[in-house]
Amino acid sequence: MGAESSRKRRRAWLVTAGVCALVVAAGATVATNTNVLGPRDLCDGRLSSEDAGKSLDGFGRVTGRINYADGCFVEQSGWLPGTKDARVVLEPMSVNAVDPFGLKVWDMSGAQNILPGALPGAFDQHGNGWVSLPPGCAPMGAGTARGSRTVLHVNVAEGGVDAAALARLAQGAARKFAADHDCAPPAPSQENAGTDLLEASAVTRSDPAAVCGLTGFTLAAKAPAGSPLQEQTSGSRDDAWFCDLSLHQPATGLARDQEHGAFARLAIIQNPALLPGAKERGFEHAVCGGKETYFATDSLTFEWASPETERERAAAAFFPKSDVWDRFTAAARKALACD
Repeated sequence: MGAESSRKRRRAWLVTAGVCALVVAAGATVATNTNVLGPRDLCDGRLSSEDAGKSLDGFGRVTGRINYADGCFVEQSGWLPGTKDARVVLEPMSVNAVDPFGLKVWDMSGAQNILPGALPGAFDQHGNGWVSLPPGCAPMGAGTARGSRTVLHVNVAEGGVDAAALARLAQGAARKFAADHDCAPPAPSQENAGTDLLEASAVTRSDPAAVCGLTGFTLAAKAPAGSPLQEQTSGSRDDAWFCDLSLHQPATGLARDQEHGAFARLAIIQNPALLPGAKERGFEHAVCGGKETYFATDSLTFEWASPETERERAAAAFFPKSDVWDRFTAAARKALACD
């Protein structure tokens, strides 16, 4: 009986030890690969781990910490086989008021996803972009000596993201960041003007009678033969709307083939947070439906459009840039019933 009892006790101990080991292993898996036991808020409460997890396309535990520039470094990672890591940095940066319509390449355009509303922003297809803090926020963060306004810059350092969820996360973080720095964001009633990311359209052939969807804006009839006019739009006309114009350039296999991208970028700006920059750039102003409105144009890439030389452009009857701006603003004024 003594030996039998001893064997039973050993078996019971082994079973108990095995169960304990499983519990410990399960607990370790939960602790290191999920947020069940993790903090609810990250980066001094600027964002929630739940919202951060929804925006990251990784698998594992979500963590966050304040970095050297007072930004928020968010990471999702786990040790299970097949898991993917994701890392995003949200960092306040000082910029010039005109930066959304700055030189060379706009930070807002028809090729980007636009975040409307009181804290506007723009994001590329990979989730990189920015959200504006309220105008009352003093310069802060990286590059403070460079400008008078602050944006929350978003950089996807690794992995994939849900672009719409990341935009909401960044907008919420910008709102909290502003509150922490005594430049309170707008009242909730104003914020409801729009928080959903507006995705850029696909690049499509332009309607000869309504370029960029504006009736009466005609250019395609003068487009170079063999290079049909194309467009890509984003945003909304009652907030901030953008249209990028380009020429279809089929590959021929020749060494001179290259992707020139948009030769003109156009915009209708009514978002109050973006009006100062548009005004400082000297864009054409109007009052449309009782709202302050600017018609923004970017001609800096026009010279790089194909055909590439003045002789080629003349032979192809390529339209003058003045036609683009004049016809665009005339059609836009009519569409918006401007004074």
